[in-house]
Amino acid sequence: MNRNVLFKFFDPVTLAGDPIRGECYIRITEEIPKAQIVLTFQTKMYSKIIEKKQIPYDQSNPQMIPEKLVEKAQRIQVTLDSPFRQPKQTQKKYELNGDIMYRVIRHYGTHESFVYTQELYTGQVKTGDYKFQFSIPTQYNMSSSFQYKNEDGLKQAKCGYKVTLRVDLPDEASTLMMESADVFINGRVSSECEQFRQCEGNIVQYLCLNRGTVELSLKLNKNNFIPGEQIQIEYTLDNTRSQRSISRVEARLINKLTFIDDDEIERIIENVKVFQQNLGGVNSGQKLERQNASLEIPKNLRATIKTNVIRNQYFLQMEAIADAFLTWLSVPVICQIPINIQESQLPQKINLEGWNFLPIMNVSVNAFSNLTVQQSFVPT
Repeated sequence: MNRNVLFKFFDPVTLAGDPIRGECYIRITEEIPKAQIVLTFQTKMYSKIIEKKQIPYDQSNPQMIPEKLVEKAQRIQVTLDSPFRQPKQTQKKYELNGDIMYRVIRHYGTHESFVYTQELYTGQVKTGDYKFQFSIPTQYNMSSSFQYKNEDGLKQAKCGYKVTLRVDLPDEASTLMMESADVFINGRVSSECEQFRQCEGNIVQYLCLNRGTVELSLKLNKNNFIPGEQIQIEYTLDNTRSQRSISRVEARLINKLTFIDDDEIERIIENVKVFQQNLGGVNSGQKLERQNASLEIPKNLRATIKTNVIRNQYFLQMEAIADAFLTWLSVPVICQIPINIQESQLPQKINLEGWNFLPIMNVSVNAFSNLTVQQSFVPT
């Protein structure tokens, strides 16, 4: 981090549509006859999958694969072949690891990158410490911040936002200093009416091998949560028309992550159970009505996001389980409700010890330029 430029954001996470408010601190170590100070806000979103497929290779006949297409490395090089500028067949490369040849195929999902620019100050700047406040507009339909990378790095995705401050020397056509900081956004959730509807779980009743039916219903106090928060559940389990006892009710949270590439092909990256908790069952002929339970959401969950490039979804499931002979042949009794996980960040701490601010640039920047630059962003 450049200690001559610091950012302070008043809110750890900003709601989409609200301004990103904060302060920027700049330390100028030598007088500048003419400087131009620019603040930008940039967004980018992408998904990327790299596949390796082993292909026949005869080491004694290197002409099988043209040398220029071989990447002789111990790992895949993730150099980008832009889908916007080259035919798809040119994206296919090869990797030689020892005596094994792989074909490397890359699948990209890309989204336009938006850059907002505001010129903050132009003129002479003397040595010293300066600060100014800023207020950056955001769009109402922006998605929550999201970042994913698996262990081997072959599957990645990001929905990111950052603020960059740049001090340019226009007479020399150069940049004196530049520093960026990530900012975090929460996408807006459904209306209150829609949230209420989604909190009502589906009522399920299924035949269990001619031994009667079991009815299960589920309700949540809300459907919008932050990691580490408690989910308050109310469920009803009606076993009065079944001859089998329900040994337990299993509550679990499912995370499903999907990447969508530029050919609109959906690829499921993860479909996993992130936590599970067992609740009490009920005997045959009995009913558990409006039972309450509390489940803690894991603290390390990524935010919910649903775009044309990335979908990260969470579903709270409850299943009535009868541990008896051949019950695995029956249709499971499951309730499911989609829930929304928000981005969560700790408050920022800035150490300004030793900074002595001069008043010349204690200005407030409340609006960005209306000019929006759209760039095709391709991940590297």
